[in-house]
Amino acid sequence: MLLLPGGVLRASVWDGESRETVMRDVTENLPFYLRTTVRLHDQVTLKDLLLLAEGHRDFLLPLFTDLLDDFVEEVKRPVEADELCELDYLEITWESFTKGNRFDLQPILVGRNHEDPQVYSVEAVPTYAMGHLPVLIRGEFRLRLGEPEETEAAAPVLPFHGTAPGYEAMMMDPGQPGTTPDPNLFRRDFLLFDVFEAVLAEITFHGDPAERDRWWREIGSRNLDGSDRPEASEE
Repeated sequence: MLLLPGGVLRASVWDGESRETVMRDVTENLPFYLRTTVRLHDQVTLKDLLLLAEGHRDFLLPLFTDLLDDFVEEVKRPVEADELCELDYLEITWESFTKGNRFDLQPILVGRNHEDPQVYSVEAVPTYAMGHLPVLIRGEFRLRLGEPEETEAAAPVLPFHGTAPGYEAMMMDPGQPGTTPDPNLFRRDFLLFDVFEAVLAEITFHGDPAERDRWWREIGSRNLDGSDRPEASEE
């Protein structure tokens, strides 16, 4: 399934007349495709995703958050050029962590720049400031020991040999002859459900827009001399 700019969903469906599979607009039937793997066109924006969710709010609100309307209203707000977030794009990726015998894998939304390896948290950035940013997806992830806040770039990698159901073992460098699979590097595709979960969990992390701004003012009063909100915070 493919999500296009403007929040248009296209999926392969069976055409009884031609007796073959064809790509059709299935936007109106979104609830039936939540558990379908999805690819995002590279010009799909955060605003596209929020407006798509708004079109199916009665179905999505009980699944995700009752704050959806607040953020849809915010992302529609007229914005001045100097209010726009200066990140290059947003990225949906996987975050994995372990605790005892428990393993969790969850989709998250982060901010990125093309020439910068740093990953940025966008939990405090207003949606109107980043609604214009394209949202890309990255299915590769590395299994690591420790919960997210305990996991550093140099943290030990969780030993895992073989491929679990639903995951693909990745090559260290598929372009080089003689390479072998890295047992700790995996890829998992995203369901449409995962895309909504990543976006809505991040933007509602501190509550509604007013609660988020209040949290930021409290943090800023302790850590910053000024009151200007940064485009994003480093993770």
